[in-house]
Order: sequence, then structure tokens, then C-alpha cells
Amino acid sequence: MYPVETLIAGQNGNGTIRRTVLPGGLRVVTQTMPSVRSVTFGIWTGIGSRDEHPEESGATHYLEHLLFKGTAKRSALEISAALDAVGGEMNAFTAKEYTCYYARVLDADLPLAIDVICDLVTSALIRPEDVESERNVILEEMAMTEDEPSDLIHDEFALALLGDSPLGRPILGTAESVNALTREAIAEYYHSHYTDDHLVVSAAGNLDHDVVVALVDQAFAAARGHRDPDRQPVVPRIGGDCGAAHSDLRLVSKPTEQTHVVLGMPGCRAWPAPTAAATRWASCPRSSAAECPPGCSRKFARSAAWPTRSTASPRTTPTAARSASTPAASRRTSPRC
Repeated sequence: MYPVETLIAGQNGNGTIRRTVLPGGLRVVTQTMPSVRSVTFGIWTGIGSRDEHPEESGATHYLEHLLFKGTAKRSALEISAALDAVGGEMNAFTAKEYTCYYARVLDADLPLAIDVICDLVTSALIRPEDVESERNVILEEMAMTEDEPSDLIHDEFALALLGDSPLGRPILGTAESVNALTREAIAEYYHSHYTDDHLVVSAAGNLDHDVVVALVDQAFAAARGHRDPDRQPVVPRIGGDCGAAHSDLRLVSKPTEQTHVVLGMPGCRAWPAPTAAATRWASCPRSSAAECPPGCSRKFARSAAWPTRSTASPRTTPTAARSASTPAASRRTSPRC
């Protein structure tokens, strides 16, 4: 049994959020919602398109496609059919700072969802023939974006504001970069970034935290073998190469009856580096420092604002009807006092 940390204590068992760190630095976070009969389960990796070198542009999104093409246990068809057979839904999306693979099922089918999602995240084969077949799919997706002004305008805005930087480049990459990616480069990217300490497993719905932890631990132990019990999760991303913001005007003409306009500018730096004190007060129920009793050790930390960090809109993979909504337990909110 691994230690369990209660981040938020819900009322009457509803809304309780718990966290457990497994060997290798794998984090498991759950939120109980006993009023529903379903569960959403997801695995998040803190790797997005901003982590790519210029020659790797598009690799994160490319890898998202390839993880559904088969593992040692399941073919692509078996992965797709496993949750369809029980009326579930499986999906994935890539953003500039993270990638997510998730499933929605009835609570009774949670073990199946955990097994399938953990399998494709930990044991993807990345076969050469799959790399080549998905290359054409991704190039077609790029063409679809070019034909959809409401999507294209956000890529143009990021490029105008941040230029040729990790955050300025499009999530999909370019036709040149995607055509240049090899099976070996993508496999290396997968094995170097999809490590346990970069992953967060989240689940929300009618569930038991200990059961989720046990199922996830079993799935990862079978795939990874020995895991370092002293390895800690990677620290939150703070700062990084955001590119030098500059003023620019970009016009893209399309023969449509609509006009899309984006006006933006750099904002104030958000998400300052968390301190030990800030970590302690993240789950405190008080709403302001004025409510602290005399001698409260957390009062000083409350004097600093901790604004919500915003990220670019995720790019969903257009295979089947996909939803961009995310599991409740994994939504990041700005912690209150």
C-alpha cells in the first residue's frame, strides 16, 4: 500500500481529491463523484510541442497518432474495439505543453479502460509501416487546418507574436518537418519523454482511489518491470524558452464569407515558482489571509498572488468524433488559500 495524500476533502465522500506517487515518480490523482455511474480516466504527459527541437517539429502530435496503432498485446483494431464493445469512448489530444490520452466508460468498466490506456501509453510498437501510413494522415490533417480559417488563425497568431520559437511553431509541425521525421527519431522521442516521472494518471467519477492505484500499479509494473522507488516526479514547468514577443501583422486571404480576427499581446508572467509555504496552503479552506487565526504558519504565503496559468488550445486528432473536454480531476485551477 502506497501513501495517500488528500488534496481536497470533499463533503460526504463527494469531490474528494487524492494523490498517490508510485515507484518511478508516477502520480495518480483521483476525484470521487459517487452521484454518477461513469468514470473518466486519463494519462497526461508533461510533454508538448514546445519541447521539440526545430528538427523534431510535429513529433509530439505524430507520436499521439502512433500510440493507437498497436502494442505487444493489442492490434490497432483491438485497441479501437475494446472500449467500443462496452459503449465507452477513447480519445487523445496534443497541446503545446502536454499530451493526454483518455477514456470515458461506465464505472464497472474502469479496469478495462485502465488496462487499454496504460497499454498504449507504455507499450506502443511504433512500427515503420505505421509511421509511413500515419505520415499521410497527418499531412491531410494539415491541409484540413489550412482550409479551416478558425483553426488556421490561431497558428498564424502564435507565429506573429512569438515567431520561430517552440511556442510560436504550430503543434502539427510543417509538411517539411513531418516528411523528415524518421521512425528512429520518433521512437527515441517516445522512450526518452514518456517516462513515469513525466506522467500523471487522473480519474474522476464513481471510483475508489485505492482500487485505481492498484490497477495502475499493476499495469505499469507489467510494462516497465523494475521501477526506481526513489525517483521523484519532475518539477512543474517554470519559465522556459517562450520566444521574444514582437509586433506583427499577418493577413491570410481565403475565398470564404467569413473574416476571423485575433488581436493579442504578451501578458504578465503567470505561475510563479511555488515555494514550500505555497505548497502547504494550496488546499487550505480559508478564502483570505484575514481569516487566519493568530500564529498561522500559512498566513505569510497567502500574501502572494498565484494567478491561473493559461495554455494554448489543444489540437485534437480528427479520427472519429473527438471531444476536447478533459477529465475533471486533471483540470488545473488556481489554488485558493
